[in-house]
Amino acid sequence: MSLAQVGILTSVPIVIGVFTGILWSAFSDAIARRKPFLIQSTLLTALFTLSTAFFSAFEELLILGVLRSILIPPAEGLIVANLLGMSDYRTRATTYSGFAVWGSLGWAAATGLAGVVVQAFGIKAALYLATLLFAAALVTAFFIPELQTRREGTLAKPLHVPISHFSMLKALLINRKLAVFLLFSLPLALAINASARFFPIYLDTLGALPLLIGLVFTVPALLEVPVFPRVGKLCDQWGRKKPLLIFSATVYGSLFLLLAFTAHPLVLFAIYSVLAPLAWPSLITGASTLVSEIVPEEQWVTAQNVFTIWMWSIGGILGPLIGGFISNLLGLRPMFGIVATLAFVSALLFTKIEES
Repeated sequence: MSLAQVGILTSVPIVIGVFTGILWSAFSDAIARRKPFLIQSTLLTALFTLSTAFFSAFEELLILGVLRSILIPPAEGLIVANLLGMSDYRTRATTYSGFAVWGSLGWAAATGLAGVVVQAFGIKAALYLATLLFAAALVTAFFIPELQTRREGTLAKPLHVPISHFSMLKALLINRKLAVFLLFSLPLALAINASARFFPIYLDTLGALPLLIGLVFTVPALLEVPVFPRVGKLCDQWGRKKPLLIFSATVYGSLFLLLAFTAHPLVLFAIYSVLAPLAWPSLITGASTLVSEIVPEEQWVTAQNVFTIWMWSIGGILGPLIGGFISNLLGLRPMFGIVATLAFVSALLFTKIEES
């Protein structure tokens, strides 16, 4: 398979998912249900992951990717909305950060375990392992309590979907605070995605061992574990999310700037391991809880997934494109300097955010 075909297989489902993900989320909010969509998401993800192991032709995998992006509701927004629904307004950041710890541990464990499995049994074994993990997630999804959102002080009832579905989207699209927050976050999203794609390549060009490149992803995830609870408690004590967002964007900008001026793999690894675990928990905790405050509760699933799509799908497409263009024109180190500037721009813009 050519590199161009690999690029198509990666990008086409993301582009489709930008639209279908929002529609699935709005549908969930419209009928005030989350659990059925989470079950659907984990079940179909397990089936599609397993199916991938049995296809190898470009056309087959493209069809599989398109179907996957159409049929699978994004799970992250469903989980976050349900999680925040179980917490009090004053403890949302603490609740979210306590949950996010498991994401860091899961990332570290999964990447390490996948490496061992692939080394011992081959690349398809990773797909089988992932299928088993998604199947386990499916089982747990059945035991998650279904929380009804409240509208005007009463328990929500399912609405007439053909009308409420699109009125939900319209209400979200005209939410000025959400639009401003997403716009201010875009430079940071471009910077993070560009750096994430090209930092391992940069390490490789400097002669870093594959083991060191792998540790760049694992070690920061483990170091995030003690940071997340502290970030959540501070956020709830302050009662504000803006300081976390400013701090995160500033740390990211400093991190990318240091990458631009450093060319020793071990020093780069040390810098990344110290700063990334401070930046990521602050960003995701502050952003997720801020979104829950600037939109009504009945729009939480859609809003959380819009934020995720904006940062990691749209940003995930545009960031590497911009980073690749700059790298081809000027080189990798100047590229890190430019994306550092983008992160600092978001830090400055975040000072203008209106909090509820």
